[in-house]
Amino acid sequence: MYLVHVRLDGPADVPLPVGTGAALISCAEPGDGLEHVSVDPDGPGGPVVGLFLTAPSLAVAELRAAALCSRSLAAYFPLAPFRMASCGVVLIPEFWDRMASPSPVDGIGHNMFRPPDSPSA
Repeated sequence: MYLVHVRLDGPADVPLPVGTGAALISCAEPGDGLEHVSVDPDGPGGPVVGLFLTAPSLAVAELRAAALCSRSLAAYFPLAPFRMASCGVVLIPEFWDRMASPSPVDGIGHNMFRPPDSPSA
């Protein structure tokens, strides 16, 4: 499952409509793989919609999210003042930097970055 963030742009004086999440759900098609919608009307940089999608890859999830959002913006009149500013999975650079660096290992060979109950590296 992927969490794809869709940031919306709109007029500063127009709040994100109540029912935005329900509008996205109602516009979803079975092939979209939509599992859940989360809406943050006051996200940094503008309103953000989180789409939880099942998909075979990150690229497919992002394409499906963009298509669903485009359909919703066109179909749900209260969203007419808004446009999709960005659509993608948020990557956390600190996580990937840590994963790419050599992992410290304890005295018995356990990877120190993994939770204690996960398999050791």
